[in-house]
Amino acid sequence: MRLDITAGMLTALTTAGLATPAAAFTVSQNNDRNALLEVLLGDSQGLSDFSVSLQGHGNAFGTFTNDPFGLGEGIVLSTGNVENIPGLNESVYDLNTDFHMPGSQPGTFDLAQLDISFYADDTVDRLFFDYVFGSEEFLEFAGSDWNDSFELLLNGVNLARLSDGQEVNINNLAHSPTGPFHPDYIDNPVGSETPVRLNGYTRTLTFEGLLQQNAMNTLSIRIQDVADGELDSAVFLKGGTLGTVTPANATAEQVPEPNAMMGLLMLSGMAIAAKRRQGYRHPNR
Repeated sequence: MRLDITAGMLTALTTAGLATPAAAFTVSQNNDRNALLEVLLGDSQGLSDFSVSLQGHGNAFGTFTNDPFGLGEGIVLSTGNVENIPGLNESVYDLNTDFHMPGSQPGTFDLAQLDISFYADDTVDRLFFDYVFGSEEFLEFAGSDWNDSFELLLNGVNLARLSDGQEVNINNLAHSPTGPFHPDYIDNPVGSETPVRLNGYTRTLTFEGLLQQNAMNTLSIRIQDVADGELDSAVFLKGGTLGTVTPANATAEQVPEPNAMMGLLMLSGMAIAAKRRQGYRHPNR
């Protein structure tokens, strides 16, 4: 018996979501400072007189949609080309863009920095937003001096913090290629089906900082390579969450089950150890 599928049946299937593929993770280059602020701003009641400035290569800034971290959409800063970030992780050195740009201190390179200045009145006292940090330095260079620098500076104070209060950096997330690993770390080994080429990243974290009331404040989002311009890192900031109201944080479903994550970490660590025994290393390290 021949099965006839009418246009009406196809419409019904599509409407039910059975014929609609999931939207792809997309990153678009964008270094328009006002456009980036517009994407990032949420409930900013009590804040005014915004001004924005950028430092770094134009390709280090962009916007994203349908990310695999659970943020939805927002802006991204990277030490490399942001449009290279989506895709499957097919190599431990997938993301390796050197812009040959200076950093903010000696021994740093490829600085990408977004500065947002604004006035806070006496009705608000805190600033919030959600973000995810990730890097190609995981896990091969965990515990080394090569790790890229990441800071969220509010009036000069770095408030990029993990859930236990430690600074967000590669060595605090992974003390070595074989661990121990911080609970906020999510591994993305070669062969993973997660559509991002970074080797690892954090769960969704929430920034919180005290404002100077009746005064101008400055938020500086800064990421840069350390020791060389190799291997990219990135920070993703959730759209619509920069403001004076606490954003909804990541759900438990966005974080892998502990046993599943440890299994991935063990496999990744074994692979790295085998490569090191064979003398496998980055050509410039």
